[in-house]
Amino acid sequence: MNRVIEAFTAAALSLGLAASACAQPSVIELERTPSGYFVAPVFIGPNGPYPFAPDTGASHTAIAQTLAEAHGFISTRERLDAVQTLTAEVQAERHVLVDLSLGSLPLGVIDTVVTPTTPELQLELFGLLGSNAFTGRVITLDYPRALMEVDASPPRHADARIDPVRQVLVGAAQARRVDGDIAVLIDTGSPITLVNPALARQLKQRRPLSIVNVGSVSRIPETVETEDRVVLSRFRMGGVCLHGMAVSEADLDVFHAMGWDDQPAMIVGLDLLQSTSLTIDFETGRAQIDPGPERWRCPGDRRAQLSH
Repeated sequence: MNRVIEAFTAAALSLGLAASACAQPSVIELERTPSGYFVAPVFIGPNGPYPFAPDTGASHTAIAQTLAEAHGFISTRERLDAVQTLTAEVQAERHVLVDLSLGSLPLGVIDTVVTPTTPELQLELFGLLGSNAFTGRVITLDYPRALMEVDASPPRHADARIDPVRQVLVGAAQARRVDGDIAVLIDTGSPITLVNPALARQLKQRRPLSIVNVGSVSRIPETVETEDRVVLSRFRMGGVCLHGMAVSEADLDVFHAMGWDDQPAMIVGLDLLQSTSLTIDFETGRAQIDPGPERWRCPGDRRAQLSH
């Protein structure tokens, strides 16, 4: 896979297409990009591999316009659909790929969101594998080992779930000084973890202001300047327990779209997820979150699970 310097941006809302019948588990090696994404080799017909990132924060698979044009896409701006990114709802064109494969595993016909790119732009990602790439399947993203298993064993615990409307992975977490559960978007398409103002207000421990520009390395069409760094202590999510972690605060449009304006909420990105393993059943919607490092395991292997 080519290692290049600009990142691909996209997100998608819900639509599901049938996947092929369950087969023996397929294990695919993931590569790490300079910006921190984990990418899998994707083929379109005989062409590829192209680096696509598995993205639990997107319902639709997405493809860079330059790559889509090489495979039959012509922009007419006639078929536009709403797509929710972290910072805004935007209008995007669609393109159906009829012969998509993940490694040697056929994915079949996939409806994709086309992300505008220019021919001179060097891409770090050529696409994102959203929920509709895995309809009916079980996958495990083992980030510490940089492996992806397709048609894996189903999760034993319900630590998170696929939202039935938006088709993105959501869960709940707990932390010291926070009343009740924290709403969580578990987003393997975001390089960093971000908390909303409602959560930041409940956290009294703060660190010096840190401006983080993630506009060119994520599914974010505009630059995001975080407002402050706050500390989550005694953080629990699924089977993961952390003594403390510093995260950035940002008032993002996706929090409004999820209906999380007035409740503590966060986007958990790859800076934390890179040390976890996620098992997701796209048929039942159940997902399991396991820690990589032994020190991240909850005492007695207790889990912070969803209440519904």
